[in-house]
Amino acid sequence: MNKRLIFANVLDKVGATGALLGLRRIAQPRWLPVVTFHRVLDPTRYSPYLFDDGVVDAAPDEFERHVRTISRHFTPVGVDEVVAAMDGVPLPKNPILVTFDDGYKDNLEVALPILKRHNVKAVFFIATHYLSQRRMFWWDRINYILKRSSRKQIHVSYPSESDLSLATDADRAATIRAMLRIVKTHVGLDLERFLQELAAAAEVPWDDHLDRSLAEEALMTWDQVRELRDAGMDIQSHTRTHRVLQTLDATQLRDELRGSRDDLEREMNAPITAISYPVGHRLQEREDVRQALRDAGYKLGFTNATGTHRIKPDGDPYDVSRIGLDFGTPDSLFRAMLAAPALFG
Repeated sequence: MNKRLIFANVLDKVGATGALLGLRRIAQPRWLPVVTFHRVLDPTRYSPYLFDDGVVDAAPDEFERHVRTISRHFTPVGVDEVVAAMDGVPLPKNPILVTFDDGYKDNLEVALPILKRHNVKAVFFIATHYLSQRRMFWWDRINYILKRSSRKQIHVSYPSESDLSLATDADRAATIRAMLRIVKTHVGLDLERFLQELAAAAEVPWDDHLDRSLAEEALMTWDQVRELRDAGMDIQSHTRTHRVLQTLDATQLRDELRGSRDDLEREMNAPITAISYPVGHRLQEREDVRQALRDAGYKLGFTNATGTHRIKPDGDPYDVSRIGLDFGTPDSLFRAMLAAPALFG
């Protein structure tokens, strides 16, 4: 048991967590917690689970308990209210923003009924290209290829020469992390070439038919995204192809930002003002990326930097922090993360 969980259990047992949550309900809001989810499912029900474990944040029963906690102690808000708060409009008492990234089908089939049951609004950030083209996300494709491979070792030559071990479960997991890291960090990567060569090296067949078949099982359609909208949820941008913004040139950046906004406004028939950054890196000194966001019409940008966002008119609208979860996050730790994010972020 790690130190954070031990501390959270102690606070929960002595009633401190409940007291802090109670104080948040009556205090003037200065901070906005933003909770991030991707997938709501139980991967242990699959044998084996061939996709990215890292984007599975909660099983359905865990998610229900998390949402119940949010409903009991917080006031869920939407993107329009957060945009207004940046201009000085007060948020309601103890606000919280619930977000989902990517566009998985379980968001509609599993998460939405739970959100509606507890009257909690959420924002769904959609990577538009994958839904339109019916193609699997690149991180799931990497996992599928390397988990399906029967090779003990593979050699890849792009973007650089490397020998990679799949001999043990630990080796396979390390290789998956290494391949994900290439996509997240390599500037100018030809993503499709990289994925095709990885499949060939791993001797795992991959074609358009398989790609579409897996996408149909895992990803929402545009009609299903509109169901979320019609249920009162917010729909916003997660770029087109989920490439890390800092790895793109100016032309690619415009396509990812403006292009995804155009895609969503066409499909949703509503203005798009917010984006969550793929992989969630903070922009820091990248003024070129900030300018591209402004040029594309975004008013808010969400990172995956852990923490809560300070609500103030002169705050940075392109650096909104979020609280990420891991699969199996205990209820006591989740409550502590919301009650005292400075201690548990």
